[in-house]
Amino acid sequence: MNFNQLIGQQSVIQSLRKSIENNRISHAYIFEGPHGIGKKTVASIFAAALTCEAGYTEPCGVCRSCLKNESGNHPDVKILDENEGSIGIDAIRELQKDIYIRPYEAAKKIYIIPLAERMTIQAQNGLLKVLEEPPEYGVMILTATSSALLLETILSRSMLVRFRIHPYHEVEAYLKKKHPEMPEEIPFLALFSGGVIGRANEIAASNEFKQMRRKVTEIILIMLDIDELSVLHTRAFFNEHKNDINMILDFLLLWFRDILLMKELHSDNMVINIDMDANLRRFAQKVSSYTACKIIHIIIDTKKKISMNANYTLAIETMLIESWEEIHGKRSRSTV
Repeated sequence: MNFNQLIGQQSVIQSLRKSIENNRISHAYIFEGPHGIGKKTVASIFAAALTCEAGYTEPCGVCRSCLKNESGNHPDVKILDENEGSIGIDAIRELQKDIYIRPYEAAKKIYIIPLAERMTIQAQNGLLKVLEEPPEYGVMILTATSSALLLETILSRSMLVRFRIHPYHEVEAYLKKKHPEMPEEIPFLALFSGGVIGRANEIAASNEFKQMRRKVTEIILIMLDIDELSVLHTRAFFNEHKNDINMILDFLLLWFRDILLMKELHSDNMVINIDMDANLRRFAQKVSSYTACKIIHIIIDTKKKISMNANYTLAIETMLIESWEEIHGKRSRSTV
């Protein structure tokens, strides 16, 4: 893979290419951006370019060094373990020992540390010792969702490279090419990804995500039931998927956002759940714009309560009951 195959992040790519062209490589980089934005992919391409035998501003893909990088077997490109646990001092001590051994084949010796914010304070201080006296051939690339989680002294000795989220049209174009079998779902997936192509690809390929979305849609339609107990019976689903509650609430928000747009604009041109058009129209016939707007505020309030560690079960029950009451006109407008 090379830089030309990447979508977006052109300012990042141009900066890295220029540093190779001018032979001005920093001893340490911090690639900052949301999970799935492509930080590790760019780090791997950058490492391959720095060790490529052709000496271009990106890997040639055919030399012995590039082939070793492609298979993950280059002796001068090392990636720290990506287990979910923290990165302790022992891993950094191994890096300290290894980095002062000269490269075996390439002019540079490169270390990629994914999710560098997982480093313990002790480990970060150990890494700092290397950054204070780096060998001339050593290059470290740290990826992080937030550089604020790293020591200020590490930041001051590293080049910060910020990865930006992708515009909606880039994500949509990528999904259309990658997943042509699901044209109706793509507008929803592109928006729900939050401008992160890695996440867009992940949810597009996830049957669990699709099943979750279908289940949430079923719960929304249950809200139309005249029996209040029907909606309360859905509590079990929310309790079972407590770890996914932010995603579930986002599903709900996008649904009522679409209802509001359909009611106000009398058009589905801006509807995100376009693949569920029939159910949206059925729901829109039963509720007013006012009701949709009030339920959006109820859901947002529920997200805030949960983020502030309010009683989870009570927050969900309150959201379900208040939303049902809004739909069926049971709430007093004076109390809203």
